[in-house]
Amino acid sequence: MAAVRENEEERIRQLEELTPELPKNFKEWCGEKFKTPEIYYKRKGNFAECTCGKCGEKYEIYTPKEPEYGTLCEKIPRRGERAVCKKCGNISTYQWKRITEPVRESARFYLYQRSKDNNLFVRIFTYYRRYSQFSKMEELLEEDSRYFLQLGKVEKMVRSYTYRQDEYQWIISDRTGYPYLKTLHGDLYPGWREEIKQSELKYFMEQILVEMAMNNWGRQTFNGVSLTDAIMTYANNPAIEMYCKMGMHRLVRHLIWKEGRSGLVNRKKDTLQGQLRLEKKENINKVIKAAGDLGLLETLQFEEKEGYAWKPEQEEWIAEIFDREMKKRIKHLLKYMTLQQLINRTEKYAIQKYSPVPEGWKPYGNYKGNIVQEYDDYLNMREELGYDMKNSVFIYPRDLELVHDQMTGESNARHDELYIKKKNKEFPEIAKRYESLCKKYQAAAEGYIIRPAKDAGEIIMEGRKLHHCVGGDNYLSKHNRGTTAILFLRKEKTPNTPYITIEISGTKIYQWYGAHDKKPKREFFDRLLADYTKQLEARKKKPDKAFIAAV
Repeated sequence: MAAVRENEEERIRQLEELTPELPKNFKEWCGEKFKTPEIYYKRKGNFAECTCGKCGEKYEIYTPKEPEYGTLCEKIPRRGERAVCKKCGNISTYQWKRITEPVRESARFYLYQRSKDNNLFVRIFTYYRRYSQFSKMEELLEEDSRYFLQLGKVEKMVRSYTYRQDEYQWIISDRTGYPYLKTLHGDLYPGWREEIKQSELKYFMEQILVEMAMNNWGRQTFNGVSLTDAIMTYANNPAIEMYCKMGMHRLVRHLIWKEGRSGLVNRKKDTLQGQLRLEKKENINKVIKAAGDLGLLETLQFEEKEGYAWKPEQEEWIAEIFDREMKKRIKHLLKYMTLQQLINRTEKYAIQKYSPVPEGWKPYGNYKGNIVQEYDDYLNMREELGYDMKNSVFIYPRDLELVHDQMTGESNARHDELYIKKKNKEFPEIAKRYESLCKKYQAAAEGYIIRPAKDAGEIIMEGRKLHHCVGGDNYLSKHNRGTTAILFLRKEKTPNTPYITIEISGTKIYQWYGAHDKKPKREFFDRLLADYTKQLEARKKKPDKAFIAAV
């Protein structure tokens, strides 16, 4: 780690040496983008006390309502009207002195400069200012990030707070976007276009790429973020110029969003085949014809890599649903059937489940994706449960939704079985204490029985079926240690059906709840359980009285 940090610090030093000086008027230019600080006033008889928000100086002006002939006086101040500071000449507007809250403002600015080796720096600043009637204006200009752009690479220096040094320092980040910085639109310092044209990035297709970057943000106005997104994309992958000329605008917009570093293309390659990861020229032509459609590109890449040979209509069908997750599912499904069989089955199951297919779904392949996902999940569960995967009845079910639900039930039961086995092993004292707790707590009255849990698994299933938290490790652990005990109150006619769960310690009931943490027939069970605790107290006095364990 120390060596990595040393290398990073050395690179930061090199980039700082390549960085040109700030324009002399840059800070002043940033401040001019704001309205000048207001002048606060308060009327006192024929005078007005004024304080300039810019210089902080105070002065008084003579403002009689009825001035005497020949006397010098000022116009009576009015909030929002033009004002000029008598001390510094600040031209602004008047504001009431009763407005005591300080004015705090900030804005983002972008500065484009050529480096000493004729590459390009994009420097991102935040300008802050604060003023009030009690103090003069304070302003601060901070450089948040510095991006070094050269053909084929973007390096990002970012100001980051380090707790060890308790200060901000420059680091190099490999993340896309604007690391450690909120993305804010801002003005560009004049001369940026000339800087680009005279740099190594002079062939940057500004109009097309910036327009696409603006569309990605849903903005219609040109700004620093749109330009920076576009030019970083071009720097990372200059081949984007080739994609633009070929009309692959869908791919171009995606690359701008990913800053030119998408896994869909190999930006290190010099040829179109290498960039698109496609060997067959007819596949490249298909992508060009589809304006760089991402789904089709991924489909064709997958088809070539796996050695499949699909028809154009099959490729289009897959392209509508294709993504990284769907790639794994399709590959798994094609172990059991051809692509055409998968398409036919998907369409058939879609009619069963979505008849008619919801309006607006077909163009985006939603129903296809849902069915393919459900089909893949179903076959995966069959495999995990050990079914014969050569049986065509299992591979091609008549009703996918029905058998999927059946497999889900079986799979959950299997997982429950394994989980319960694990918990019984983790909390063995619950089962060991069962018979002794029966002697202590088992009872029956008014058509109900009360008994302790037989093992950890019973407590877990009690919590699941009644939808409360008793099956958690907290309750299992307390029962296992003997701190408290979990009892089941059930109807005598249906002793295996969960109804009410009780937590007890000694003869004191801590809590009792039914399904969903509700208390059914509360008055009745409060009375019944009060009588039950009295019987437990009486039972302590007759230790020889035995009870049969509930089955």
